[in-house]
Amino acid sequence: MSTEKTYGKIVKKMIDVFADLLIATKISYLPSPYYTLGKFIKALLEEETNLSKKQIKKALYDLKKRQLIDIIEKDGQVKIYLQEKGKQKVITRSIKLLLDYKKKEKKWDGRWFMVFFDVPEIEKQKREFLRKYLKKLGFYRYQKSVYIFPFECKKEVELIKKIVEGAKYMKYIIAEEIEEEEKIKKYFNL
Repeated sequence: MSTEKTYGKIVKKMIDVFADLLIATKISYLPSPYYTLGKFIKALLEEETNLSKKQIKKALYDLKKRQLIDIIEKDGQVKIYLQEKGKQKVITRSIKLLLDYKKKEKKWDGRWFMVFFDVPEIEKQKREFLRKYLKKLGFYRYQKSVYIFPFECKKEVELIKKIVEGAKYMKYIIAEEIEEEEKIKKYFNL
């Protein structure tokens, strides 16, 4: 395996660990989530035992250079702060992990959770981004601006509204019956 691929995997794994920590500590709503360097490295090493602290620190400083995180010494400890760009990336990953978990672990109760939006034509780039974003998170595209998920996802939708420009036009609906249900059930393996 090349060094570049290994390095890319380390950075991806770091984003996953940030996302896991965000979910575990329920701090995704705070303006500037942070972690102590020690806690972060420990969490990463628990998942990836073949990494060295040197590799982790090198990748962390690259994330700082890319302005995704800030590394600051405070109160005698080194702390990692997620910058706005980094926070959006990590929250997106957190949402994806939560939705994937629900698809795997929950029993479907027969209801559909729908997100729809009407972004003005003048902001069509935001509309296109929102469509791609919902698809990437695992929603089913029911119509151009209507997306469906088979499990409750109101908190995740609220997070999407906070991080995606244009999401202020989103609405959330719970439906008990929809047309083409069999096709959608097949999509979600229900």
